[in-house]
Amino acid sequence: MKKKIDVVCGALIIDQKVMIAQRNYGSAKGYFEFPGGKVEKQESKEEALKREWLEECGIEIENLQYLETSYDTQDGLDIEITCFTCTSKEKPQELRVHSQYLWTTPEHIYDHLFFESDRILVDTLQKEWPCLIKPMKSKY
Repeated sequence: MKKKIDVVCGALIIDQKVMIAQRNYGSAKGYFEFPGGKVEKQESKEEALKREWLEECGIEIENLQYLETSYDTQDGLDIEITCFTCTSKEKPQELRVHSQYLWTTPEHIYDHLFFESDRILVDTLQKEWPCLIKPMKSKY
């Protein structure tokens, strides 16, 4: 039986653009992704995502909303990737595990190299994009 790993990632949306990050090491070097990482024991997916963004990008994220789940198999491991959309009051200023951050729109996101397992996440982001960037109307 294969070991299962839970991974989370966050599509940070600010000013009607989404941030993608390019990995700078390992087998993922050169590929773009939504930042995130492994969910640790005793940690919710949302807690893990907030921790990972703080560790990898140095910022606090908020307004997490479930977007999509994708599955992958690497090195004999089954990986469940849960993606959330999120916002922040700040943008990352330093590179910790990525070589660059880019701000793009879903129609241009595939100008950049993504893993096949991330494509379902990106495809859902493209489909949901009009609802994600629509300004909320006041009740009053």
